This record gives sequence, structure tokens and C-alpha cells, in this order.
Amino acid sequence: MLRRCQAADIPHILEVEKKSFKPEDIYSEELLRFLCAYCGEHSFVYINDNVLAGYIITCIEGGVAHVITIAVDPEYRRRGIGKALLCTAMQLLADGKVSEVFLEVRASNTVAQALYKSAGFEQVEVLRSYYSDGEDGYRLSLRDKKNAREFCLYVEKPLDNAR
Repeated sequence: MLRRCQAADIPHILEVEKKSFKPEDIYSEELLRFLCAYCGEHSFVYINDNVLAGYIITCIEGGVAHVITIAVDPEYRRRGIGKALLCTAMQLLADGKVSEVFLEVRASNTVAQALYKSAGFEQVEVLRSYYSDGEDGYRLSLRDKKNAREFCLYVEKPLDNAR
């Protein structure tokens, strides 16, 4: 089940961060708390059997949606949770609330890149030494409303369960 991020979710989000990212890339509890509050209208958690299995934090910046962070607990991967979370951001494009959805991803994270490309995201920029360990990143962008609608067609409607 998808629902909006709440302050009580932050410790659980931090645990998923620790399981999903390199230590130097983990957001602090304070930053996660700020992002969940500041971007709360477009930030979601996925609850599976009363466990926070994943989350997405999306902020609207100048008419575009920026996926700040998205992760699924390794125990819950390959079950469509990442797709459902990603669709919360893509729905903003499909509904005409933004003109673009963009995100950054590590050059080595081919699993995430495959998900994003299957959703219609395109690489628009190489971000040299973007990550703290010097690894390059890619900026990916989606502007096609039709792709957003089609990708999310069979995914749980994020805003239906978020109210």
C-alpha cells in the first residue's frame, strides 16, 4: 500500500537508506525529516505487511518533478514496489502538473537504470564525479506524458491510497 511520507516513517526510511546506498551517500535523519516535510505532498512510502518496504521523495522545482531519492529494501525488491513508487512521480507528469520528471543515478547502478529506461526515462547528461566517491552519475529525464501513463497503467494508483 502506498501512502504519503510521515515524520514517524523517517527512522524506517533511514534503515532502507543504509541497506540500499553506500555509507557516504546515505542522507542524514535530519535531511530526510526536512525532505519528507518540505516535499511531503509528493513523497511516499510503500508499506507491505506493516513494514516500510520502500520510499520515494519527490520535490517540485520550477514546474518539474525531481526524484530526490528512491529505494526499496533489498528483501522486497523485484516485487513491483520500485515501479509503484516511481509512478507517484510519473503521475505528476501524466496529470499535467509538471512538464518533466528527472532524477540522478549512479553510472554503476544498472538495475535502477533498467527500471528508469523501461519507464521511458532518457539520459540527458553525464554528471562527472557526481558522487562523493568520484563515481559518475547520469541525469535521466522523462517528458512524455503518454509514456508515463502507459508505464503506470497497471500499477496501484498512488493517489487513490494516499489520501
